[in-house]
Amino acid sequence: MSQPSNWPLPSGSSRLILPQPLLQQLQQHPLSRDLYPIAYGHYLDATGHVVRRNVHTDYLLIFCHGGRGKFRIGRHQGYLVPGQILVLPKGVSHTYQSDTNQPWSIYWAHFDGERVEQFMDYIGIPLNLKSAFQRNFRPVITLSNWRPLLAEVTQLLNLQHDRLSLDKGILASSLLRKLLSEIPLLANKESSDRNEFDLEALDRFMRDNSHKTLQLEELARFSGLSKFHFSKRFRKVTGLSPLQYFTHMKVQQAAQMLKEGEHTVRQISQTLGFDDPYYFSRLFKKHTGSAPQHYRKKQRLEEANNE
Repeated sequence: MSQPSNWPLPSGSSRLILPQPLLQQLQQHPLSRDLYPIAYGHYLDATGHVVRRNVHTDYLLIFCHGGRGKFRIGRHQGYLVPGQILVLPKGVSHTYQSDTNQPWSIYWAHFDGERVEQFMDYIGIPLNLKSAFQRNFRPVITLSNWRPLLAEVTQLLNLQHDRLSLDKGILASSLLRKLLSEIPLLANKESSDRNEFDLEALDRFMRDNSHKTLQLEELARFSGLSKFHFSKRFRKVTGLSPLQYFTHMKVQQAAQMLKEGEHTVRQISQTLGFDDPYYFSRLFKKHTGSAPQHYRKKQRLEEANNE
């Protein structure tokens, strides 16, 4: 199989390569052999990400949700921007890379299976090797309504936190099948709704970047909306502003770390992107009613009393 790039992963990015024994099971199982993932992941702000393959032995899907990148496949070249999917068929040499000034953020998946050709035909990607070298070949699909796809990708990514097993592999295969099946629907302009956003995908994005100080502009850009419409829609759905929601998420994570681990308040504050531990302590007390150290003692006293 084609090896995923060895681009060094920064915080917020992930890469999962399925072990060969599991791939062999997926290749043979009736519920997965038609279509199964080989490797998949999420590269966030992928500065310096460059891949060149003269030999490509599987299929590759790249979904851009931020920044941009460029690619060459056969005689076709172009840029990939948010809301677009690049599909690279088996057997075609290619090159792709993140833009230097606007590094892309991408979800990607290497995959294969007995019925991949039917899936590629369904989403409009020709698999005739000769066609890749014709000027009318188009390896890019532009989605009019791409935000719902983030929920499918997020669910697939979440499997990497579980122990790999055949059951998880079959579930990953099913999610990949569902993701590919939705592409033609999301490419339909009639399905676009510029006022919607995907809270589940945005929540995952925030958790992946809980070590950062995200700005409203970044959250709105991820959701594909203007700051005004994004803030308005977000508050209507959650009752909070986007930054209030992000701060509340960080406080919840801090509370969990205080309850379950031995990290110092300084270590927790730095892990969650707060340079000043005193500011973090004041913020934590404002949200929970207790200073971090007092909260830890209180939680452990309650656990001891319940034993």
